[in-house]
Amino acid sequence: MKIRGKFKAINPIVPLYVLVGLLVVAVPLRTYQLLFITESDTGFYKSVNWSVYLMYGLSILAFLVPYIMVNLAKSVPSSNNPPSRKNRIIVAASFLFGLGIVLDVISTCATIFIDKSLVPFTERENVFPLLIEAVFGLLAAIYILVFGISYVDGKTTFSQYKFLALSPLVWSIARIIIRFLKRISYINIADLLFELIAIAFMMIFFLALARISSGLANETSMRSLFASGYVSIFFCSVTNIPRLVVTLTGNGRLLPDEYPLALCDLFFAFFAVSYIVNAMVSAKENDSKELLEDDIKENE
Repeated sequence: MKIRGKFKAINPIVPLYVLVGLLVVAVPLRTYQLLFITESDTGFYKSVNWSVYLMYGLSILAFLVPYIMVNLAKSVPSSNNPPSRKNRIIVAASFLFGLGIVLDVISTCATIFIDKSLVPFTERENVFPLLIEAVFGLLAAIYILVFGISYVDGKTTFSQYKFLALSPLVWSIARIIIRFLKRISYINIADLLFELIAIAFMMIFFLALARISSGLANETSMRSLFASGYVSIFFCSVTNIPRLVVTLTGNGRLLPDEYPLALCDLFFAFFAVSYIVNAMVSAKENDSKELLEDDIKENE
């Protein structure tokens, strides 16, 4: 029995409210872990206590709730047309996300070139994934800025750039490859594991966004974007908001050098939220226009 999209009473924006509730618990919890039970050199737990099990539970809920509710909801916006309306919040979110990607590109270039002048270029550690991350990160920043500018006048100008639409996806693929080359603990949740989950669902989000923006979407693309967007919003936030809090409180020394504050991920969360909310509002406006046009035709 097919149950996808059969429940009209479930609003696909509800998982966002659930995630906010989960983050209210998870962010202070993760901040506590960074301050007191996490190794500053590896990002692994020094000891396993109640907070570890609670974080497991919150992480599972942050995955299950969005995917179940989005797939059951009937009123998910259509994948056929990208949301098009003037929206200053998306403009701001796109600018910040583009800026975050540029900062990531600068950091990546520094990793490749600084203090490695005596090492042959081809022998530098992870150099090719880093180069891909830098090149496609720059292209992704350009696309995201074009994407944001399109919402200044409400026109989907970004839909003309089908190749650039893939650049955020390739950028995120390079990022996850680099992280898979690092040491990780799957038993004790570590910063690296949170980042892997966040980027994995970010990749799904970017794939769906590219298909929708380029007019190549199928009927499940918007559902995929919503569900993966919600999960990546949670993990990007629970990874980086605590890092920001720890840094601002003067305890930045407790953060592992390999896992600093990633503004690109934090700004991505803002970007994803703004896109999802705008998609819902745009769909509702289109439905209202269609009902109005139907009424006019009936009266004629």
